[in-house]
Amino acid sequence: MVKKVDTQLKRPPVVTVMGHVDHGKTSLLDSIRGSFVANKEVGGITQNITAFDVVHDSRHITFIDTPGHELFSNMRQSGVLMTDIVLLIIAVDDGIMPQTKEVIEIIKENNLNVIVVFNKIDLPSNNLAKIKSDLGREGIFLEEFGGKVLSVEVSAKTKKGVNDLLDLILLQYDMLDNIYTPSERNSLVVLESFKDPHVGNISLCIVEDGTLSQGDNIFSLKRGELGKVRSIKNDKSESLKEAGVSTPVYIFGQSLFLDVGEKIVFSKDKIKLDINKEKLDLGKFEEEDRDSFLFPKEEVKMLSIILKADTKGSLDAIVTALEKIELEEIKIKIFKKDLGDLTDEDLNIAKSTRSIIIGFNISQSSRIKKLASNMHIIIMIYDIIYRLVDDVKDAAESLIPPSYVEIENGKAEIKEIFILSNKSTVLGSLVFEGKMVLNSRCKILRKGDELFDSKIVSLRNLKNEVKEVSVGMECGIIIAPNFTVEKGDTVISYRIEKN
Repeated sequence: MVKKVDTQLKRPPVVTVMGHVDHGKTSLLDSIRGSFVANKEVGGITQNITAFDVVHDSRHITFIDTPGHELFSNMRQSGVLMTDIVLLIIAVDDGIMPQTKEVIEIIKENNLNVIVVFNKIDLPSNNLAKIKSDLGREGIFLEEFGGKVLSVEVSAKTKKGVNDLLDLILLQYDMLDNIYTPSERNSLVVLESFKDPHVGNISLCIVEDGTLSQGDNIFSLKRGELGKVRSIKNDKSESLKEAGVSTPVYIFGQSLFLDVGEKIVFSKDKIKLDINKEKLDLGKFEEEDRDSFLFPKEEVKMLSIILKADTKGSLDAIVTALEKIELEEIKIKIFKKDLGDLTDEDLNIAKSTRSIIIGFNISQSSRIKKLASNMHIIIMIYDIIYRLVDDVKDAAESLIPPSYVEIENGKAEIKEIFILSNKSTVLGSLVFEGKMVLNSRCKILRKGDELFDSKIVSLRNLKNEVKEVSVGMECGIIIAPNFTVEKGDTVISYRIEKN
């Protein structure tokens, strides 16, 4: 069903769902929507923004489900672009967590209307009173304590409180000044973009102004004409001929990937816009970039990456996270970033730039795997972003030569010198500090000056071969290579460890 909006009516509310990872945001929306998306999520973490429309009491409500992991902060910010109410989801068995505080800051900075949803009330917990008190310290004052913020207790698992939540959304929305007044320019807000190997570029958008129709021309305010809307589908994959304000839709036919948070203008007629065209760097790189990589001006250790992802939102989130990695001696360079599965071109670029290939939620054919193996190209594919980021950091750090430190095992004073029948020199010594250790490195000191560096190849105590001799005990030491020592010289046993 398509939502038609009259200028004298309030448009349907847009509700953005935010909160800490694993607090049940997607599960709650599943119980509203009647689907089972959460079961398909990797590690229980929503990796992409989704949006859908439901009907409650004959009224439409649009929900935007945003990822909970901190790496998706920029994607959550994009969801704020068109949001009437934020649902702040807090699991009662967990409480206020780092991403909860991050969302609260977003709410306060953007002066957003918020409803606090206490989820997982089916679990035994005594935390609720404390959580409500902690919210006050974070600047969220609930109505039951004299504030203005509404709250509701729900269980995504049992669906208890879900209808109360929907009622509360409509109640709060009706109290807002939200009369829809059309502007001269029809527009969409982009929530996500991705590439389908069969149908091309697809974007998830919300209609911000006007009524979007199949066949409309679409324009980017950054890059100009993008073609026509070939088809429109809702979150249930049903084809639509048109979609009104606040409707979440998937549009097909655009010639370029659309940026998350970008505003797209649409019209039945071709129009001229004052557009500052920008070069789209997605999947492109300049020759000067290639030259600066292959012939660097400075000797800097570099980890070069070819980055491929399934959606634009994920790609942007990964790039943002990788840019935050700070290493003094290593530079991480994303030489190419693109959407879609791996191609021969990716392998050729990786080969010429000595890059590793990092993929997120993409596939590689058996042919590509074999070709990459023959070309000695490393390919790493992930389905959880923070693991990808951790591994890239580890890979970069592995390029830094490790630093080493000498650690003394002990010291011994040479008391006697014996020459064996096989002409080996035995240093009769007394351990006066720490211990002597077989097969350890050793130094010979005379009056504080280091004379020679060697290795303890034999260590005896009372004619018995031993692995170590402790302080206060006598021992016989044979070193190799040998060195002419004197009585009173000091033998220092030491080991080398990574710092």
